[in-house]
Amino acid sequence: MATLYIDRRGATLDIDDGQLRAAEPEGEASRYPLNGLERVIVSGNSTVSTRLLTHLAARGISLLLVEGRGARRHAFVGAFMHGDAARRLGQYRLCSAPDQALKWSRWLVHARARSLIKLYRDAEAQRPDQRQAVTRARRLISDRLAAVREAQSLSSLRGMEGAIASAHFDAFTALFAPTLEFSGRNRRPPRDPVNAALSLGYTLTHADAIRACLLAGLDPMLGVLHEPAHGRESLACDLNELVRSRTERLVWRLFAEKSLRKEHFEAHAGGVSLNKNARQTFWTAYEAQAAIHRRQLRWAAAILARGCQCVVEETVC
Repeated sequence: MATLYIDRRGATLDIDDGQLRAAEPEGEASRYPLNGLERVIVSGNSTVSTRLLTHLAARGISLLLVEGRGARRHAFVGAFMHGDAARRLGQYRLCSAPDQALKWSRWLVHARARSLIKLYRDAEAQRPDQRQAVTRARRLISDRLAAVREAQSLSSLRGMEGAIASAHFDAFTALFAPTLEFSGRNRRPPRDPVNAALSLGYTLTHADAIRACLLAGLDPMLGVLHEPAHGRESLACDLNELVRSRTERLVWRLFAEKSLRKEHFEAHAGGVSLNKNARQTFWTAYEAQAAIHRRQLRWAAAILARGCQCVVEETVC
């Protein structure tokens, strides 16, 4: 199944004879068949017709709208849901049971830590000039694995997750050129090129995680590691922990290969964003490796859904 990216400022998107029609203020309209599409991603200030939205929903095609010029707002539209409501009932019960929520949260944090350990093992080989920083991070994260497995409360586990994230970004900054001015994670808006690329990647994987939740019959708003919060898809944030390192590897590679450079970013309103050429580079690179993490997200959502089914049926898995 394919992903269609539309990155045209001022475009009007509509449905025409069963095809998606993208018309620009000046120039000819382009048409894209809907057959075989799984998701549509629209970047920039475009107009989407109601007819197109209903056609996409009827076909189970998700739509991600990403506001341009570094704005942090994005919207996910997906009008499909697994038909078994018992799974969502089980999810509500599971998230209300501290022991069950803790079990799943340990799994998520442990998986995130292991993916970071692998990232820094690779960094030790590829960046011997930064071996001290990356080896320190790998060891710090490794030392916390046993504590994660034995965590006795969600609050203590979240503290461990925060410590792992801190150790990670302390070392991750060493993998990028000083001219990029990447000194740690920042957002809303991102203030340097690396953070701008990370934010875009995290937005895309977050949308993939929402889709995985919905297809598995789960409520993306109700998480276990991330507490429910107004306007936040907390379960999608949970699942995103499993694949965040793939986004970080991608961003590292694009800058290391100079496919992305400082001149590919635009400054505005206290932040920076990718220009159109940089976005095209990022879309292409992201899609080239996205099948792996999308499969992982679907697998994780399916496992959690089975656990929710067991809860509602009051059986032992």
